[in-house]
Amino acid sequence: MSEYKTLDPTHIPLKEWHPYLIGSIIPRPIAWVTTVNREGRPNLAPFSYFNVFSSKPPIAVFSPSTSARTGQKKDTHNNLLEVPECVIHLVPYALAARMNITTGEYPPEINEIERAGLETVPSLIVRPPRIKGTPVQIEARVRDILSLGETPGAGQLVITEILLLHLETRILDEKGLPDPRKMDIIARLGEFWYARITSESLFWMKQPRNPAEVMSWAELPQDLKESRILTAADIGHLLAHRPPYVEQLATLPKPAHPDALHMQMQKLLSQDPQEAWRLYFESLQAASNTPSKPR
Repeated sequence: MSEYKTLDPTHIPLKEWHPYLIGSIIPRPIAWVTTVNREGRPNLAPFSYFNVFSSKPPIAVFSPSTSARTGQKKDTHNNLLEVPECVIHLVPYALAARMNITTGEYPPEINEIERAGLETVPSLIVRPPRIKGTPVQIEARVRDILSLGETPGAGQLVITEILLLHLETRILDEKGLPDPRKMDIIARLGEFWYARITSESLFWMKQPRNPAEVMSWAELPQDLKESRILTAADIGHLLAHRPPYVEQLATLPKPAHPDALHMQMQKLLSQDPQEAWRLYFESLQAASNTPSKPR
């Protein structure tokens, strides 16, 4: 039986609670945000309380929390109150060290872009510049800033509407869509840990939209549930492609050599999951001398 450590944030000081929170909700994408104040002085800072929340209207949200060390609002927040525009960038691994420089809580007069030795390119609509060498750049306008509290550590939720999305052409696939295997971006974990998103760490798994396509866990044959060959993603593909002969599967015996059969199925899964199911069904039929064919 699993055991859990249960935490109540209302009874834990911020300094102790924060590491539990950011160490548990992982990975978090990093919004590397450029802003300018009313005089046009730029600021660059990373935020891992960030994501997209709507497609139409296209909405990106991030939260520059009130500093737990100084109790002051971040320069990003103050700039957005003066000039409600920003550019949100994803951080590539190649710029990770320079991004780390911009995490410092510098005085407002310090230009983090210069301090990190970064180059910029002009934005097309908003006033803040874009950071050269970032694979994804979002020009955005602030729709609202919601204060979630005034205490140190409280988030100031910045809700932005995406005006333009810039994608480096090198990260696009053959359909012209962004390919995560080509981005080599980083994400935030707990403490001072980061994750590097590489092609070797990714897996593809179809999401079934039609309930009729979905096979329940209870319907999955036991040897597949306990497979030493098939990965969690492989099983996900099988569950997302419910074969029409599920009821017949329950009447057939387990395969005599499941590892060999599962290896054959695995080779088919990425191209044709239904063919993998057909191979499985016919192998069980042959072993049981059942003459009927899958419907």
